[in-house]
Amino acid sequence: MAVGEEVLGYRGVTERFAFPLLSMGRGLWRFAVRKPLGAFGALIVLAVIVIAIIAPAVAPYSYEQVYLSDALKGPSLDHFFGTDENGRDVFSRILYGAQVTVIVGFGSVALTALVATAVGVVSGYFGGRLDMLVQRAVDVWMSFPALFLLLTVAAILGTGGGGILGLGRGPDWGPDVKGMPIILALGLILSGGTSRVIRSAVLSIKAQPFVEAAQVLGARHLHIIVRYVLPNVAPLIIVLATLQLGVAVLAESTISFLGFGVPPPFPTWGQMLSGRARELGPNYPWLVLAPGGAIFITVYGFNMLGDALRDILDPRLRGVR
Repeated sequence: MAVGEEVLGYRGVTERFAFPLLSMGRGLWRFAVRKPLGAFGALIVLAVIVIAIIAPAVAPYSYEQVYLSDALKGPSLDHFFGTDENGRDVFSRILYGAQVTVIVGFGSVALTALVATAVGVVSGYFGGRLDMLVQRAVDVWMSFPALFLLLTVAAILGTGGGGILGLGRGPDWGPDVKGMPIILALGLILSGGTSRVIRSAVLSIKAQPFVEAAQVLGARHLHIIVRYVLPNVAPLIIVLATLQLGVAVLAESTISFLGFGVPPPFPTWGQMLSGRARELGPNYPWLVLAPGGAIFITVYGFNMLGDALRDILDPRLRGVR
């Protein structure tokens, strides 16, 4: 092989790796220029994910260690966000609370996307009596208040109070296992409305000429769904999932505030707002401002990112929430 061929061969290998990275970088830059708020939201989401991963390594104190001599101390260099009524470092508990937010938020939205896609695609594609039965079942499911369903499912599966099935029990289990009942509850509840939106998109795609041509040529239903329907529904699913991340974070904080979330001593932001924090908040505002601010910033980031992706991937959804 000539030297020139070796150089060209090496160059070809390099370009195969460099060009996709360069293209990705340009795409991210265009996204940041077109949607600066969306890019800011993406940075917030990325920061929350990183914090959740590195929390055990960077937290200055244990989330459960009690220091009664340091109870209710204000923000300082030793305790950036102050301490609670038991002397626990609020900053450290905020960092650990991000783990629950990430696990429950992404876990429940992933389950929602899976269930809603299956229900919406099957119902919209096959139609007929199956579609009617599925939609009536969704009507019944959505007729109940969301908070009532959420608390009922969480109580049955078992979270802070143990529950009927006791899925949240286990004193040594981490937030990923203890948050499983909340993930299941949120995933099932959010899937109802999401499946409706996906079904309407499938009905539109089903009427397209390329789908009808595939049916005339004798293609199997599974092939049509995988080859033609799902790729065209994928942008919609991504947009809906991103928009629902903020909803999932708020819902998790709500049920934790009401005592049905991940049980103590593992901290969650909603749990930190409940209990004595409500009584002590007027005199010790950091007990409320720290977890409340964390919830607000995280939900804001998810919403800004979701709005930006919605406008880029599917502008038709600008009125969808």
